[in-house]
Amino acid sequence: MCFALYSSMQTTLQLYRELLAPWGLTYQQLMVLAVVWERGEVSPGELAELLCLDASSVSGLVGRLERAGHLRREHSESDRRSVRIGATEHSLAVRGELGHIERCVAEAMKLTPDDAETALDTLRSLRTAMLSYDARSAAASAAER
Repeated sequence: MCFALYSSMQTTLQLYRELLAPWGLTYQQLMVLAVVWERGEVSPGELAELLCLDASSVSGLVGRLERAGHLRREHSESDRRSVRIGATEHSLAVRGELGHIERCVAEAMKLTPDDAETALDTLRSLRTAMLSYDARSAAASAAER
């Protein structure tokens, strides 16, 4: 199961790598942009939570996207520690250019709409189960046996 998930993800990332190459974007950068495009402005913490990433990963992704002109950071005037991240005009233009990417990936997966929904339900259930699993307790119990 784990190898099937891993190899499927690696294959999917390779496809995204090829499709996103003309824009110099990675899959993770695309996911950051997708969140910002959908939500408007977000905090680094919100990005980390929504994308299941740690703060340092988000910081690096946002920094690279900011240097490339895709994102802007704005500090709150009332609290300089508070940062909001938003899209730039450049990234909004790129968004329109990337519309075909999702279709290409869907075509590559060759899933019917029903199969895609079933797969999504299964993956979401798997993620929920894995997040609720207490690995430390399980390891301690196994060590006692």
